[in-house]
Amino acid sequence: MGLMHGKSANIYWDTDDTDTELQHGQSWSLDLTHDVAPITSMQDTWKTYQTGFQDWSATVECLLDSGGTDIGLGGDDGMGDDECSLELLLVYATTDYKCLYGNAFCTGVSPGVDKDGAATVTYTFQGSAQLQWDSDTARVNAV
Repeated sequence: MGLMHGKSANIYWDTDDTDTELQHGQSWSLDLTHDVAPITSMQDTWKTYQTGFQDWSATVECLLDSGGTDIGLGGDDGMGDDECSLELLLVYATTDYKCLYGNAFCTGVSPGVDKDGAATVTYTFQGSAQLQWDSDTARVNAV
């Protein structure tokens, strides 16, 4: 198994069947969670649980271009009521990649700046339905 380096990673946000590469990506992170419900009975010694629903969310940080953000603040431009496809790529060879993808809602756009650094924008996404893990070679040429 090969190790992966972040320098070849990428982020795509698919709105209206058009892939938008989030420009100047710096990092992305993904949180997978699984609910559990307590089912411990009286006189039990140890707590016991039953598994529940799975969930996922993602955070993407990009450098903020002088032209603004790649995702707007509402409506048909990728944030708001419409569920779109989010692809988080990990390139691990020149001819192949791993991709985490699924439908999501963009729930936040947070521009920011520090006196000692470049301006950034942080996007937050809430996953909707199952997160997929896939390998393919088609996207590498676009990266």
